[in-house]
Amino acid sequence: MIEESGTVVELRGKHVALVICKKSSFCKNCASMESCHIGSDNRTMSVEAQNNLGAQVGDSVKIQTSSKHFLQSSFLLYILPLVGLVAGALLGKGLGERFAGGMDPDLLSALMGTGFLVGAFLLIKIASRAIPKDSYMPRITEIIIGD
Repeated sequence: MIEESGTVVELRGKHVALVICKKSSFCKNCASMESCHIGSDNRTMSVEAQNNLGAQVGDSVKIQTSSKHFLQSSFLLYILPLVGLVAGALLGKGLGERFAGGMDPDLLSALMGTGFLVGAFLLIKIASRAIPKDSYMPRITEIIIGD
């Protein structure tokens, strides 16, 4: 589990809270990055988190997101596009050599690799909209007393 501490600054609906936290090195790869927004000082972030504990504005809280979601999002954002690039390049090279209709196989390889790379990013963007937001949203796990 990846855990952060922060302060509730706004309640959004019955079970969602906006929490201000200090930005960590995990932020750029986190599965919950759709729920976060980096602050203007580039050192804080605002995070939408599930608030099943009933935290109120001003409460200090701990929020968690699972390591599983972190690793899945890292795979999707880095490995899947790379696989698309390589697969497109190899397919383009093979087609260019087999059906040489006057086009350079290396050029076809570069074009198809780039096309598959862009296609992988588009697929990720479209598929991520189908995932319910609360399935990867961080959760408030503790209200810190005495801060």
